[in-house]
Amino acid sequence: MPIIEYNPDYFDALQELVAQVPRLMNLAHRPFVDYYYASRSWCKLYLSLSESGKVVATLGRELRRFEHNSREVTIRTGSNWFSLRPGAGRQLSRYSAMSNPDSYGMVLMASPIAVAALSHMNWAPVRGVTGYFLNGCSLRPWSSWWKSAANLLVRQVAGKRISKLRSRVPADVTSRISIREEFSYVADLLPQRSPFSFRFSPNIEYLDWRYNLSLSFVRYRLFRIMSESQSVGYVILNDAPDQMIVAQCDADDATVLAYGVLRAILEAGQNDRTPRSVFLSCSHSEMRPIFENFGFRKWFREDLPFGFLDLPPMIDRAPDISSWLVNYDWSDNGLQAPFLDQRGAELRPTMRQIAAIPIAKKFPPAGKPRRDC
Repeated sequence: MPIIEYNPDYFDALQELVAQVPRLMNLAHRPFVDYYYASRSWCKLYLSLSESGKVVATLGRELRRFEHNSREVTIRTGSNWFSLRPGAGRQLSRYSAMSNPDSYGMVLMASPIAVAALSHMNWAPVRGVTGYFLNGCSLRPWSSWWKSAANLLVRQVAGKRISKLRSRVPADVTSRISIREEFSYVADLLPQRSPFSFRFSPNIEYLDWRYNLSLSFVRYRLFRIMSESQSVGYVILNDAPDQMIVAQCDADDATVLAYGVLRAILEAGQNDRTPRSVFLSCSHSEMRPIFENFGFRKWFREDLPFGFLDLPPMIDRAPDISSWLVNYDWSDNGLQAPFLDQRGAELRPTMRQIAAIPIAKKFPPAGKPRRDC
């Protein structure tokens, strides 16, 4: 089966696959697809075509600059791994690895189906990345409707408005650590040193693309962190009406970063009239107790699915990640439907999608697309 890279001319063909998936997909929304997969060379969507030219499998690939103990390493993250034909998804995964030989595959968040598939591909799972939430949270795109409804009920009945949590930041912290909202990405936002042994280390061009502050389909907000009036890092929030996600952050001190994140959340939610969910991920031993003391609770009992398809040689197979900085909104994790600018017609399932739902609750039947990541 031929494999091609997505460009906007293939959007309509892509929708034939989308119509067979029994849930809302970000691939159904053209502003997202064309921006994320067709505007920069480091982010592509691979399409596997049948003999008749129909799209039968997809795999997104993003190349990202990380640092391990100040040594640069290129990480390859995946998204939208779907397949209508047995073997087509794995073929795309091999193609992505072979097309980017100087990168190492990494996964953060995946469906149960994807985790099962990855286990047959000898991936190296990494334990210890915790998802934390305030006011209830259900970010699994494969969750059933009743779980989302239960989350809404928890938030409305037991949640607290974010503005009510301001006193949970110690007074001595607020006197020395402050934040300021910024409206563009400039070089002095980036920390000059790092306390993290493994972290995502993007340049300004990447941040301005991936966390663009003026996108129509998602709202990102940028905050500068200052300690004793000195700029030490930044926080980017994915700010939606019903939830907030700590998308990406970095600073030259782990404790200062944790409190900077909390201050940014309080600033962004100060005018909320109802409780709003907040979600972040964390593995760092200094940052975790700060978030927990503020009121963040662990996301169920399990760690977030995290690991490597190709383990970088400088990383142990069972590494100690207590000094790693792992943020949630990498790849397309924070770019899920429904988007802010989606119209009602886009959000209504097709008859084919409705018909697939009872079967897809348990497992993807033969001939139906499977969500691999």
